[in-house]
Amino acid sequence: MGLFRKLRTILGIIFENESEQKGDDFEKYVVDLFDEKNFSIVQWTTDMARKHTRFVESDCGPDLVLRHRRTNEIFCVECKFRSKLYKGKLQWSSPKQLGRYRTFAQDNLVPFFVVIGLGGKARKPKRMFCIPLEEAKYHALYPEMYKKFERDPKKKFSWKKKMPE
Repeated sequence: MGLFRKLRTILGIIFENESEQKGDDFEKYVVDLFDEKNFSIVQWTTDMARKHTRFVESDCGPDLVLRHRRTNEIFCVECKFRSKLYKGKLQWSSPKQLGRYRTFAQDNLVPFFVVIGLGGKARKPKRMFCIPLEEAKYHALYPEMYKKFERDPKKKFSWKKKMPE
């Protein structure tokens, strides 16, 4: 293996680990916005595929399955952090991921939301959006679509009309 190929491999591992760390940090940030007295965590995906080479079906589901304690309503949250827009759009998933999320929501008959942090740091995003999956029709969203779901990134989530706000 040549020197440049080795360097490219090393850089790929470094940036992949950095990206995974940002994702983990943002998930933890989002979880902290769901107050424990109002919401319980039913399931938190562990991304086991990162630890070995086997495909793990449960990694295809949402990051979080939560329950609102007062109403017992169950819902899902997928957490995505993006440092910036790509070509003027918020690219939050791949087309394949979007299809898996839709299938999960339909198969499980549960509300599914995408919480996206944009800009700043994963543990302190500048902006945040909470988008119902049925509104996130594409893997890359134009500003006029996602801006209507903007929320204060520091505000705790509450539960209103089957939607975290």
